[in-house]
Amino acid sequence: MCEKLVYLTTHSLLFHKTKKSLIKIKPLDGFDTADRFLYSVGITKPLSQNRKELFTMKNIQREISRNIPNHLPKNLAELGEAIFTAYGCAMLERDTDKEYIYTALNLETGKRKMIKRQKMPLTTSGVEAMAESIRLSKVAGFGRLEADRPFGNKIALEKCRETLNTIFNEILPEYGYKIRREQISLAEHILNALDRRSVSLAEAEVGTGKTLAYLVPAVLAKRGRFNGYWNMSFYTGTPYADTAHMPIVIATSSIALQKAIITDYIPELSRILLENEIIKTPLTAVLRKGREHYVCERNLRRHVLFEHNITMKEILEDLLKPNAVIDLAEIDGLTAHVKSIISVPDRCDEHCPHRESCQYLKFREYAQFAEIDIQVCNHNYLLADIFRRRDEQRPLIPNYQNIIIDEAHKFLQAARTMYGVEFSSNTLVEIKNSIYDNLNLKYENAKKIVKRLAKKLSSESSRLFRRLVENAESEDTDEEADRFTTVIDEEAHRHIRNIHNISEGLIELLKPEPVVRKSDGRKKQILWELEQVRKQTGILIQYDKLIYWLEKGDDENKLCAIPRDLDKRLFDDIWSRGIPTVLTSGTLSAAGDFSHTKRTLGLHRLGGKLIETSKPSPFDYYKNALLYIPENMPFPDQLNKMYINAISNETERLITVSHGHSAVLFTSYKAMDMVWEQLSKRGIPFPMFRLDKGGVREIERFKQSKNGVLFASGALWEGIDIPGDALSMLIIVKLPFAVPDPISEYEQTLYEDMDEYKRKVVVPEMLIKLKQGFGRLIRTETDTGVVAILDCRVNKKSAYRERALNALPDCFVTNDIDDVEEFIHNKKSADYFI
Repeated sequence: MCEKLVYLTTHSLLFHKTKKSLIKIKPLDGFDTADRFLYSVGITKPLSQNRKELFTMKNIQREISRNIPNHLPKNLAELGEAIFTAYGCAMLERDTDKEYIYTALNLETGKRKMIKRQKMPLTTSGVEAMAESIRLSKVAGFGRLEADRPFGNKIALEKCRETLNTIFNEILPEYGYKIRREQISLAEHILNALDRRSVSLAEAEVGTGKTLAYLVPAVLAKRGRFNGYWNMSFYTGTPYADTAHMPIVIATSSIALQKAIITDYIPELSRILLENEIIKTPLTAVLRKGREHYVCERNLRRHVLFEHNITMKEILEDLLKPNAVIDLAEIDGLTAHVKSIISVPDRCDEHCPHRESCQYLKFREYAQFAEIDIQVCNHNYLLADIFRRRDEQRPLIPNYQNIIIDEAHKFLQAARTMYGVEFSSNTLVEIKNSIYDNLNLKYENAKKIVKRLAKKLSSESSRLFRRLVENAESEDTDEEADRFTTVIDEEAHRHIRNIHNISEGLIELLKPEPVVRKSDGRKKQILWELEQVRKQTGILIQYDKLIYWLEKGDDENKLCAIPRDLDKRLFDDIWSRGIPTVLTSGTLSAAGDFSHTKRTLGLHRLGGKLIETSKPSPFDYYKNALLYIPENMPFPDQLNKMYINAISNETERLITVSHGHSAVLFTSYKAMDMVWEQLSKRGIPFPMFRLDKGGVREIERFKQSKNGVLFASGALWEGIDIPGDALSMLIIVKLPFAVPDPISEYEQTLYEDMDEYKRKVVVPEMLIKLKQGFGRLIRTETDTGVVAILDCRVNKKSAYRERALNALPDCFVTNDIDDVEEFIHNKKSADYFI
């Protein structure tokens, strides 16, 4: 059933690889008969004999050094003269007149062993064989590049640096990787941050290779027990022995990057480090997700009985087979609706009949396995673990020794989501319906009281949201607003307080009430939902400590809030704990200034414990990119038809000279609609695509078209990777200033005047997003193309030109569209124009 890929064993565990990267780990010694399921990587096929001999020879050659240390013991005269070192030993040669005696001396322990006697002195050709004899001897120490250290030992910082530089400068190039100065510098910076147990802001622009730049030092530090004793101080009361198994945590924003780390980066790095004897056992990793991403056997068995679609039913029945995949992302053919039905609920029933066989619970248990080197998750999952630790609850992730936060420019939004409150107008209606339809209480009198309170809760919710909508600002703005300013006045506050008190009373009433007809599971779910309402409204009551707003929809309104002191909470809960942490992204600064990021995330409170670096892209932008800024564009005003006409005309000219291959990037869907409508009527001779809210398929269609035009807002500003000629013209219609909202309104109050706020917040935020947008064009070293900015605020006499150009990569700037046409013709092959 599974392809056996045995290469090494770890603590008597045998690694197998099965379908879809699911790994079974079976014990060899019989002490435990249960299978352990892990998303485990770094398992490599056994080397062929020729390849194994090749790597052994290369490693031995790399190990031998003619540089003899100065600190050799002085009483070695009877053993002879040191002629080379290898595997932590000096090889000593002694001439007895009758023969030559060669003795290996371990430079750390002082242990020695006679390796060989021979009549003739050692020649250059015999050094490698002698070094191999040292490697196989009992006195051999650690290899020059070996990272793994046994319990009670630790790797030195200097040794880590030597190994790190050898990996990037010598070993990785042998596997086809280019030597990148910026990548090595970034890796050294991260290693220093781990050594100093600091928090690091590490900006690495596109092409730097930041994933390997943080994986290599993190793995060396972990396997080398770099901060072994310090790890105990992160978690008071942890035995030193347990620090040996503390994993690395890598938190990202996108699923694509998590999957790439698990399936590409770590297996490849593991193979390289194993082959070059830097690590002795494969790297292992596990991908952690929220419970809604996994199959619940109970929900699956319930739903499969009522599924009428034959194809869907077959997929679901396959999931009931032993050892079936439980990660919903790995299951093809399921609709989003079906996935939501069969996923693990927010709260598991402790009396579930499938609890003993539950694959999700087994996976969650085995994800805590001590031998896992790397735990990969998203930002929200990491924050959920941090909350549980703060509240002294059982953590989601095993105690970890360092944290890598990749895509860190999105971490603030994750923090706002996790620290915030989102109270929906539909929540209490759904609870009321659930109580009316699904809850069967034993006693009729209690049933009447519970239903009356549930109806009252729903009524209070309706009144609350009616008042909030009345209090919300309704005037039109230049952009679509996602967050509407509202006011929690005395009336709205009274409704929130009533909801809080009624839900609390309903919980106390419902807890002891018996149920009939096996309704206990439904009762527990309702109690859990009511408890969430009680917690949410308990926070919203203190509205003077919150930044709050209203999100309006056709079928649902939401009252949302975040704490005003979010930066302090992040500092208290994360940064102040002393755990080495690296926040990395391509866009964390405004032209090298991290002030905005530090302030919003609370990192400014760290003082000297925060270190920062910014590594430029290694790409040759001056050669491969052109920046076009026309001088004749009107001031941005989407309510002005002349402005929309001007944008449409200039966009058409640019699309024409680039022969399609274009993306038009807007800050407003309204403006995008108007330009789209005009250009659609003109019959542009290239396929046109538009990326609306929530859409992703159009990106693939655009790539496949090869010469299409993609209209987009929102998602395309960051995280979209379209390498090659498909995207050769990126048109940024307007500088991406943030839309004013309740959060920005509150932030303004923290500054003396509007000018200071614009200088320290508004402009830096815009520059960071402008860099993100610009970064969509050049994705590889061979990409070429043009970025056009159609905003008069960056023309030659504008206020923002200098700051914008300083924030962007160095490239040739023009205001002449003939230069654009010439650039495209010079850089593109004949196939491009077909």
